[in-house]
Amino acid sequence: MDFRHYRLKLIKILLLFFISYATASSESLYYQYNIPEQSLNDGLIQFAAESNLELIYTADQIRGLKSKNLQGELTVNQALDFLLRDSGFTYQFIDHNTVTIIPQATPDDLPEDQELINKWKQLDSVKILQPLTVVGNNSQYQAKRNGPKTYNISHTKSSTRTDTAIKETPQSIQFVTRTLIDDQGSLSISESLKNISGVIVGQTALTPSFDYTQIRGFRAEQLLDGFTQYYNAGDRESLVNVERIEVLKGSNALLYGGGAGAPPGGLVNIVSKVPEQEAFGEAGVKYGSYQYYQPYVDINQPLSEHFLFRVTAEYTYSESYIDVIETERYNVNPALTITNNKGMQLIIQGKISSWEQVDYQGVPAHGSVTGDFNIRPETYIGPDDIDPSQAKFYGVWAAFEHEIDESWDLTLKARYSESKFDQKIQTLFGVDGIKADQPYSAPSTWALFNTQLYQEQQELSFVANVKTDFKVATTKNTLLFGGDFSQFKDEGLIESDSLSLGFVDLNNPQFNYPYRQPGLGINNIFVVNKTYGGYIQLQSTVYDHLHLLAGVRLGTVNIAYNNESPGFESVAQTSKTKFLPRLGVSYDLTNNIAGFISYSEGMRGQPFVSFVNTPSPELSQHIEAGIKFDFFKGLNGQVAVYQINRSHVAIRDNTDVKGRSETTGQQRSQGVEVDLTWQLDNISLLSSYAYTDARYIKHQTESFNGKHLPHIPSHSGKLWTNYRFDQAMLNGFSLGAGVYYQSGVYLEVPGYNKSDSLYSVDAALNYEADSFKISAAFKNITNEKNYQSLNYFGGRFVPTQPFSAYLNLSIEY
Repeated sequence: MDFRHYRLKLIKILLLFFISYATASSESLYYQYNIPEQSLNDGLIQFAAESNLELIYTADQIRGLKSKNLQGELTVNQALDFLLRDSGFTYQFIDHNTVTIIPQATPDDLPEDQELINKWKQLDSVKILQPLTVVGNNSQYQAKRNGPKTYNISHTKSSTRTDTAIKETPQSIQFVTRTLIDDQGSLSISESLKNISGVIVGQTALTPSFDYTQIRGFRAEQLLDGFTQYYNAGDRESLVNVERIEVLKGSNALLYGGGAGAPPGGLVNIVSKVPEQEAFGEAGVKYGSYQYYQPYVDINQPLSEHFLFRVTAEYTYSESYIDVIETERYNVNPALTITNNKGMQLIIQGKISSWEQVDYQGVPAHGSVTGDFNIRPETYIGPDDIDPSQAKFYGVWAAFEHEIDESWDLTLKARYSESKFDQKIQTLFGVDGIKADQPYSAPSTWALFNTQLYQEQQELSFVANVKTDFKVATTKNTLLFGGDFSQFKDEGLIESDSLSLGFVDLNNPQFNYPYRQPGLGINNIFVVNKTYGGYIQLQSTVYDHLHLLAGVRLGTVNIAYNNESPGFESVAQTSKTKFLPRLGVSYDLTNNIAGFISYSEGMRGQPFVSFVNTPSPELSQHIEAGIKFDFFKGLNGQVAVYQINRSHVAIRDNTDVKGRSETTGQQRSQGVEVDLTWQLDNISLLSSYAYTDARYIKHQTESFNGKHLPHIPSHSGKLWTNYRFDQAMLNGFSLGAGVYYQSGVYLEVPGYNKSDSLYSVDAALNYEADSFKISAAFKNITNEKNYQSLNYFGGRFVPTQPFSAYLNLSIEY
């Protein structure tokens, strides 16, 4: 009897010590929470993922309960107290990273020792109840899969290379989450980017030999895990390895200077999937209109506690609503993480991708959106037996991250890649040259030329930075300093027939001339881009409400251009070093609203363009201001106004017999953008709108001054809503629908009309069970027939794809 008494006393002492230790550990750490009002089950799942904890509880016990909106920097205990308030439940720590949710009721009249025994038994019994929900850092995949489906992200590293709340960052930053991609049944990165205000993407039918992404009316660039893609060759539209898509608007020259330098419009950063600690996998296939067929796999397999491996792969074959076109592409993406699980890790990633299709040049503006005759929209211009064009990409990159101590972090990144594309086309030639939006002779006749564009690239990039956190008086500060280097070698050829093959009447087209290689196929244009620089950035928070960002980069752009093409020989060397500042302020007007203003400058080289004189790098100045909000019930977003001034723009010199350019142009873009997401119980909503006014300010052709830039819509927007059923008979189903709108675009040729506006209504139906997913996506439900800008040699148009449907089946483990 005495033995039992002392044993219970010992258990009590150990249990109290155990609980107090766990509680003390949790109280010493603060986490930034962004948990909207929702079901208590979903709120707890999101809490576990954001706290790096494992939660153990029975879902049936808390069914029907709601959690409150939780925002801010809190300890685990504070957050749990808030989430469970008035729920009838409390929590207990089992160990330092495992928490169980238990009922609050405890009989007051139990003897002290008996009460302790019952609590111990209750803790033990919770772990074997069925059904049982277990989420946390050891089940990251399940937490993502079963957790709340949200279109919002609260923090990012992309804008500042430090983990910063988006609301505190003085810059327009938007995301496309994996949840949104899956809900919409998106087929490409370009389709997904239409969710973001002010982003214009290239058409997927184009050969991937140029990055057509534009933001806020100006050229942008897509990055892969922070590294430049430049031309973005290979299977660039695949979503199989995409964790999320980040859009950083305006100049990002302080931290991103690869390729030819920072583009003025902004950056799109594609964030890849990386290995995780729990083994899982998914295999599936998509099938749909125009013989669309796409099998894919995602396999995550830890090799040990310290070696994690993941690979994704996808193959796509598709025909088209356009004559002749058949597309075949694939990509394989292996990744290995080596970690000591104590703040040090090395992530090694690779990509092999290929794209193959006949080159598509669209249809001219005259005969589609203007003119006195109509070209059949589905017409493929050129012989139907032309060899397919190709684009390939191979790359390997690594990121080493080391938390030196509580205040200092080190990051080292490097990448080597090779890419190439071979573009073959029997191109049109009109009175306006290779743009060919106007006929060579009225009313509907164009000249034809065999043309080949071939280029191959090698890229080598390095990034290194050190971060430290410190406090001074009432301020919390983060200092980042580092540097980067990028070398991009590019060589190739552009060849065309010296004389026209003949002519084609597009009112009744007959392509009787076979394609033949127009030249010797020997590389004769060589470009070497080198960009490098050092930077320092300071982020300060004053009295918890004022957030300051200041940084400067000493950057260098060095472009060596050598054209050995007969008749067009030229050599140019551009080298410029410049200080590029970035300044911004964000102020918390309330707990839910912040105002911001920012200014930044950028510099970009002028590669692969022949100039009359040594070209100056293009410069840009960007200023924006706006309001960011994060209200209760999951309403997040921002409203922003901006202006971008662009100088030293390359403009073709019409007086030069070789058709070379000068860097004398000026352009300006200004506008208003609205982006918001709303997570209300089972309803997810996304809405975006952009007004973009992009114009020529100084052009060699004076009549262009003040005119709109071509191919940029003044108005564009997206609305999407998704409902997840929680009724017993429909549990696992979700239904979404939305519409994309874009106003007509101006054509560069004076006197030409503006193309018509367009819209597309889409919908998706999804069902997800424990290990099985099926979804159906419907595109252009109303079967609207419009033309979209293709921007092929600066012109041409492509008809919108008719109503299409796609079915996706996958199995998970």
